[in-house]
Amino acid sequence: MKIRLLSVFFLLTGVILADNYRPPNMEKELFSTKKLAINDITKTALFAGLLSVARDFDEKEDEVNFELRSNSLAIAGRLEPKSENFKDVLDDLKQRSRTVKQDAAKSDIYSKIYRGVRTLMRKDENKDNLKCAAYCIDIALRFEPEGKYQDTLEKYQKKTGKADWKDMLKAPVFNNPWDRQDDNEFKERRETIPGGEAEKFAATQRTVYGLSVRTLSNGRHAGAAASLSATALREKDIDGVEFHIDQKVGNMTGNSLEEIMKLMRVRHEDDGRIPSGYRVTITFEDKDTLLDGPSAGTAMSIILDSLFTGRELDDKFACTGAITADGKVTRIGGVAGKIRGATNKGCNLVGVPHENIKGVSDILVLDGIKKLMAIQVFSFKTLEEALMVASKDKPEDVQSTIDDFNKVAELIEAQGEESLKNAKVIELLEDVVKKMPNHESAKILLSVAKGEEKKILSLGGSFHQINTNISGVARKIQMMVWSDEADLNSADRNAAKDALNELEGVSDKLDSRLKGFSDSMLKVLKSFSEGREDDEKDEEFIERIKKEWETANGERSKLMGDPEIMEELYG
Repeated sequence: MKIRLLSVFFLLTGVILADNYRPPNMEKELFSTKKLAINDITKTALFAGLLSVARDFDEKEDEVNFELRSNSLAIAGRLEPKSENFKDVLDDLKQRSRTVKQDAAKSDIYSKIYRGVRTLMRKDENKDNLKCAAYCIDIALRFEPEGKYQDTLEKYQKKTGKADWKDMLKAPVFNNPWDRQDDNEFKERRETIPGGEAEKFAATQRTVYGLSVRTLSNGRHAGAAASLSATALREKDIDGVEFHIDQKVGNMTGNSLEEIMKLMRVRHEDDGRIPSGYRVTITFEDKDTLLDGPSAGTAMSIILDSLFTGRELDDKFACTGAITADGKVTRIGGVAGKIRGATNKGCNLVGVPHENIKGVSDILVLDGIKKLMAIQVFSFKTLEEALMVASKDKPEDVQSTIDDFNKVAELIEAQGEESLKNAKVIELLEDVVKKMPNHESAKILLSVAKGEEKKILSLGGSFHQINTNISGVARKIQMMVWSDEADLNSADRNAAKDALNELEGVSDKLDSRLKGFSDSMLKVLKSFSEGREDDEKDEEFIERIKKEWETANGERSKLMGDPEIMEELYG
């Protein structure tokens, strides 16, 4: 079976996409260009300024983010839709997420936009002038937050109102270093189930924390916890119950919602808990980012199930895991990073799929036992097991187990890690594991107490470490290889040096089967961080990086084609 490499990455991580270039939506009506009261010379200058913001690509100072570039291009294209310069920039950004560098000074670009806004505001009785000015003002303020015309622009903004950029960004152009996923469609998702005889939902709103991996602005990936909520409200025009994810998500998240709908019907239809005439809106905290991957499945199932039952949820609980229509919690990736993200939100009870148990041990390998004392990690095979820990009112044996583990953590915190060897501590941990065999934190601490702990990362965890360390630099390498331009700067080399140091720091903890892949990536990072050799020409340097990059991707492809590796990752 052929597996797309980007799909593999999503399945491993359940990633939230951010900071990839997203082309502007040029179909949405914003204002009438023909009705603008502005002379051609000023309009052309304003267009040039906006186009410069869109094409600017100064990675060293990170002056323009992808969203701002796309927004600016959207307004430029409406001012001069037939301009070849506009079409060239739009095509270049779609194809490579970058454009040719320009010599224009930032202050000059900012001034052009300001002069255009000033001209538009001189005839502020014109509604289209006000609408166009609102967008240009927002772009200018984001492009140069401390510009000399800031006060004036903010005064203008009080008259124009804030710019509305909703639905102005299309699906992303992926800057993925290994593949492109052109067939993935990002859109809002709706699923409707037949209505039942229940008068109403038992609860109208529930919230839980889900764990994910985010793409940072520098291309690196980091674990994060973000809330997701479900709100049930009556709607006259709905026959049955409509479940709506009100932000653009990819195919895997959309497919997950389909499975959850089947699960909810099986759990609640025969019990008469399903009402009719409702819309249930599912909202993610990261509302302005693109989300894909299956890992929010368990969290979505928990909040939707609690709408039907009225079960209250523990606000210190967070989870990750895909879900099936028969209620099985299935594997995801990047478990160690996601659990780290949970601690940043103050969540001390974390649920992960049973199939990801090996990944929980990665926390011990990377961070020692302190993280595992600050949080209690549980593994789940089914939604029912997840609900026992997620519920505010937990079953007595579950709550007593949590309390007992807290006693162990407090004792170790007070007396030091050596107290793990204490017979009483070992006895208490054994009792916790006996009562709840899925209490992974207790099992791992018990293995440390007995000298049986794992010292090597799991296969999935090893992949995640390599991917995470290379991800930021990979985007730059990919662009260089695609464009045949060796435009390295000190920031690029420093980023590669940091990634090199981090990957070297964990290399002795990686699964030995990934040594070829890891070593080839280390070689790429080393070459990239050092830059050109003495007397080496640009094209020679690019060719050397290209060959090393191809070798690294070859090593990765061999792993992805190994049935044993794939069985362990997904079996």
